[in-house]
Amino acid sequence: MNTNDIRNKYLKFFEKKSHTIWPSDSLVPQNDPTLLFTGAGMNQFKDMFLGKGNLNFKRATTCQKCIRTGDIDNVGRTASHHTFFEMLGNFSFGDYFKKEAITWAWEFLVQEIKIPEERLSVSVYKDDHEAYEIWENSVRIPKERIYRYGENDNFWPANAPRLGPNGPCGPCSEIFFDMGDDVGCKRKECEPACDCDRFVEIWNLVFTQYNRQEDGSLEPLPHKNVDTGMGLERMVRVIQGVSTNFDIDIFSPIIKGIEEITHLKYNGKSENSILMRRISDHIKACVFCIGDGVLPSNEGRGYVERRLLRRAIRDGTQLGVKESFLYKLIPIVSDVMQEPYPDIKQRRENIARIIKSEEEKFHETLEQGTRILEDIMATLQKNQQKVLSGKESFKLYDTYGFPLDMTEAILREKGFTVDKDGFEEELKKQRVQARTASQMTGQVFDTGPLSKIKDISTGTKFLGYESVASDGKVIAIIQGENLLDAAAAGSEVTVILDQTPFYGESGGQLGDTGVLESNGCAVLITDTKRNNEFVLHIGKVIKGKLEKNSIVHAKVDTQRRNAIRRNHTATHILHYALCRVIGQHAEQAGSLVASDRMRFDFQHFSGLTREELTQIEDIVNEKILENAPLSVKEMTIQEAKKAGAKALFGEKYGERVRMVSVGDFSKELCGGTHVNNSGEIGLFKIISESSCAAGIRRIEAMTGLSALNRIREKEDIIQEMCGILNINEEKLAAKTQSLLDDMKNLQKDFQKTKQKEIIGKVDAIIESAKEVSGVKIITKNMGDATIDDLRKTVDVLMKSAEAMAIILGAANEGKVTLIAALSPKLVKSGLHAGNISKETAKIVGGGGGGRPDMAQAGGQWPEKLDEALKVGAELLCKKIQECVR
Repeated sequence: MNTNDIRNKYLKFFEKKSHTIWPSDSLVPQNDPTLLFTGAGMNQFKDMFLGKGNLNFKRATTCQKCIRTGDIDNVGRTASHHTFFEMLGNFSFGDYFKKEAITWAWEFLVQEIKIPEERLSVSVYKDDHEAYEIWENSVRIPKERIYRYGENDNFWPANAPRLGPNGPCGPCSEIFFDMGDDVGCKRKECEPACDCDRFVEIWNLVFTQYNRQEDGSLEPLPHKNVDTGMGLERMVRVIQGVSTNFDIDIFSPIIKGIEEITHLKYNGKSENSILMRRISDHIKACVFCIGDGVLPSNEGRGYVERRLLRRAIRDGTQLGVKESFLYKLIPIVSDVMQEPYPDIKQRRENIARIIKSEEEKFHETLEQGTRILEDIMATLQKNQQKVLSGKESFKLYDTYGFPLDMTEAILREKGFTVDKDGFEEELKKQRVQARTASQMTGQVFDTGPLSKIKDISTGTKFLGYESVASDGKVIAIIQGENLLDAAAAGSEVTVILDQTPFYGESGGQLGDTGVLESNGCAVLITDTKRNNEFVLHIGKVIKGKLEKNSIVHAKVDTQRRNAIRRNHTATHILHYALCRVIGQHAEQAGSLVASDRMRFDFQHFSGLTREELTQIEDIVNEKILENAPLSVKEMTIQEAKKAGAKALFGEKYGERVRMVSVGDFSKELCGGTHVNNSGEIGLFKIISESSCAAGIRRIEAMTGLSALNRIREKEDIIQEMCGILNINEEKLAAKTQSLLDDMKNLQKDFQKTKQKEIIGKVDAIIESAKEVSGVKIITKNMGDATIDDLRKTVDVLMKSAEAMAIILGAANEGKVTLIAALSPKLVKSGLHAGNISKETAKIVGGGGGGRPDMAQAGGQWPEKLDEALKVGAELLCKKIQECVR
């Protein structure tokens, strides 16, 4: 059986047991403050486990895309660890419990996929006598293959009874496959708790039956739940009879692709094989991250993705691949994963472009890092030091992508070592900062005010497609982390109604503003957000007293809403125009729909030409002039895709979706508010086009009166310029060019004159040189000379003597520029211009550095320039006396 067979068998098996097959959640959890990435099948069902969910079933089964990086150092080194993996799961929300979960698991393994039962062992929590008895008496597993373990191994979350967190928890029962007594430690007493890889954990059955209290007590839940997780890759490994997860049918083609690129053979045992396995895992993780809308960046999820890509690139370098190569693996990944994830295949070219761009950028960074490491080694040698500090080695790792082992290898060749303890300390600090910056709460379940509101309400009904004003009942008033019964004038609050016309920010469209009014009370709403099924009205009580359970009249600011509607429909038409002009690959990668402007991010790898932008703008305005009708239909996701609707990059859709059509040329899945006819947009004007990420371009534009006002502002500027230059508008460009040409000629003449003056002073500068140990030392304040003037002067001076040390300084517009230069003879003696310039610049409140032969520095205290040059001269004298014999 291949991976697709096993995945399908599992889902169909539980469908026959009255489970609803539910789609995988995105890797990017929606409205979940506790998670960076989706790491388990249960994540999307948290509200259902708490009895607060709105899904109309009590049994579900899924195959969930997951990313976990907690054991990243084990990836490639062990048979089972991954960053990206698929987790099969079956779930019961207050329905069946232990007996059904256990007996069905056994039935699937033994009867459905024919695993020999004598090769299966199980474990239970030490105090879970109920699960033990089911395994022994109902399933009839021999006692010697049932193991009791403590809360670290057989409780979820691990150690919850003793250490927390508070909230739902419970014992678990794990099922293991015995790889055979010739695998692992080969001890006769080996058991599932041994980490020798003989026993492979293939299924974990979690029985959520307790609610941990603040005092550590375990209170029985009124509704007991089942949450199971089976690692698909591990199960396939068992069924296919191979030794590691990387030998199964969805990994072996990727490994083969790496073999072809590196011209190395994968044997499963060598250090090269570890690197190949890690590359195959990391490229898969990055493909699915990008597929779910996560782009490489320096923060949050994008930073995790960037680090995975860079680890894979470095692994490739160690395998002898010096050029970009990961993007070549994308077609292979998309082919092996196309049956369950067809979107990956459809987007493979865009994904490959993003990864190639990231590879190219990182290779540039690596080259820069190599040069910096060379400079560091030169400094260590000069200072007669042998150990690179932890801080500097970590900077090479964090900023330039140098793994510690690569830095160690380069240093070792030159006789240096690294402070490993210092490096680990810096790494620990960064991990703490990353956890803080991610704003992850560390809790499995959200316990804030919204969690309490879910006990009394299933959500807010949105009425804003049909109206901009309606009555609604106040079901909650939130202030900080507290729920209030009432809020007086002056209070800043978040209000939740049972129904509302206010649109909560989502899909790039900003939330509505407006007012909530009731008997003598008014709340000014300045923003509206959305959290799952709840619409959050954020504002301030400006009059009277707002009370819970009162009825308010909710009125949206219609002028602002209409402007947003125009901009939102314009993004759909712009998307259509982009695909027509530059190609179907121009998929949306993000957007902002505000009242005064719109921003549209799309996939493309070069800036658009002026002609392309004009063509795009013309197409959008033509479609506006057509006054094409806009229609909205609700349908299943499958029906929408058949109708040709665009599903946006990285977006997760439910079973039923809203398809927005503009005329017969644009169809997109969208939950936003729109105009009724394209003619209502009025006018569309592109303001700018730029790069916003690797492989992502951004267009900013305006519509309606905002666009008209922008054009008028430009006209006013043109008229003002014409008045200043005393010419007609038609002659403005020619006149401006003429003035620029005149100015360039004047600048050239000025530079020639200035250069002659400098050259005329060279003889005098040389005559004033001080000589130490046969080396001419020149330090000179060059007044207001430019950096080019300083460089040219250095070039001329260097030709006047074989051994020369120079520091020139100048002050312009309150800033100091310094240049230090050394002749080749002095560089060979161990002097370094970068270090000289850096020390000299400290006197003028600055810093700098550069090459051993020439370096530039800057500062912010012009009044100390002469003092700096004096210090520089003394430093040169001292260094020359030390180095030149």
